Amino acid sequence: MIAFLRGRVAFLGPGYVDLDVRDVGYRVHVCDRTQAALNLGDSAFLYTHHHVREDGWALYGFETVEERALFERLVAVSGIGPKLALQAIGAAGVGEIVAAILGEDVDGLSRLPGIGRKLASRLIVELREKLDDLAPSALHAPLRSPVSERSAADDAVSALMALGYRPREAEEAVAAAGRGHASVEDTIKAALTYLYARDARTEPLSQP
Repeated sequence: MIAFLRGRVAFLGPGYVDLDVRDVGYRVHVCDRTQAALNLGDSAFLYTHHHVREDGWALYGFETVEERALFERLVAVSGIGPKLALQAIGAAGVGEIVAAILGEDVDGLSRLPGIGRKLASRLIVELREKLDDLAPSALHAPLRSPVSERSAADDAVSALMALGYRPREAEEAVAAAGRGHASVEDTIKAALTYLYARDARTEPLSQP
């Protein structure tokens, strides 16, 4: 079992990162939020789940051990595959998903990507007694609508690209701005603040 990896980010692809670990390349599938926090050439550390199937195996990466633990509970539920579990964690986060399951919030869970009411009900039935170790993450974490938040983030990324920023820069800035802003405009302002601060740190000193 591969429990974690530390290496240089060699390549970023759709839904995955290639890590160079002492000249051995590992392809690790990650959610959009995790990928947005990674930069080419930087060192990265990811907790991993080694998923084995009859037709092959794959690595899934997470920023925290709690994310990995929830992922492993989710994929144990019939109808939840690794990709769907990863999308759910990327859209809502550990605390919000655990809070919804413990609170038997079918409506909240059914708003997660790819999870309808039937699958949401199954998650509650199968996992509500198996999340004791993750319950502290659910305190003060009511489930927000990942659909509306994702749409707002996409709008903010599009706006930054219209201002001339590259897609990767725009996604990084919106991820750094975080969630919970009152409007798309507030998200854009926070993202621009991040970009301005970053540029100020990297701008070379002028020569006399």
